[in-house]
Amino acid sequence: MIVTVRTTTDARAKADALARGAVEARLAACAQIAGPVTSVYHWRGAIESTEEWEVVLKTTEARYPALEAHLLVAHDYETPEILATRVARVSEGYARWVERETSPDPAIEGPVADDELPFFVYGTLRPGAYNHDRFLAGRIGAEADAVMDGAVLHDGPGYPYVVPAAKGRVTGTLLTPAPGSYGELFGLLDRLELPVGYERVAKEVVRERDGARVLAWVFLAAPDAPLGPVIESGDWFDRP
Repeated sequence: MIVTVRTTTDARAKADALARGAVEARLAACAQIAGPVTSVYHWRGAIESTEEWEVVLKTTEARYPALEAHLLVAHDYETPEILATRVARVSEGYARWVERETSPDPAIEGPVADDELPFFVYGTLRPGAYNHDRFLAGRIGAEADAVMDGAVLHDGPGYPYVVPAAKGRVTGTLLTPAPGSYGELFGLLDRLELPVGYERVAKEVVRERDGARVLAWVFLAAPDAPLGPVIESGDWFDRP
């Protein structure tokens, strides 16, 4: 999910430094600076009015905690304004760009310039699970064991859900569609997953056989998903 993050500071040079620092650290894909704006607030029993500059940063929900921590350190205010807002709608191309530009390591393998990313599945669509043959038979060209770091796995009800987290690892399978099957599979999985509490995002996963970092589509838990207990192993096949 794409998030916009807003902060303010009292000088244009400070705003430039906050914006550049976050983008250089790949905590934000981009930042816009606007101002001056007038801020009115209580301070030591009086009403103050101050000229400030506004910085609006574009990032992902997964990268927000690191961006917030960075701003708290980089900002010279004792209590800086840091406001995050989830974006309700965003074009797929722009969302992919933000995901790519906020990846901790830009040197990721795979097709990042177009839609045809592989899929990372971790529940009922994994080989051996009940929905794999039902929906994916004849549509998959290659399968590879993979893991996704910085996430935890929740059990149902009904389906497993992945939620980004500071720590944790989820086990799954990287699926590469068969030649000519991508469009059909892309639409099928969206119709299957989105209505039951998922949102599709591009995330970096690690292919186990060679340690390669691969950008893949992953269906994460939407904000209103019906989360069950955490599966501590991160492996849906190893749940209690």
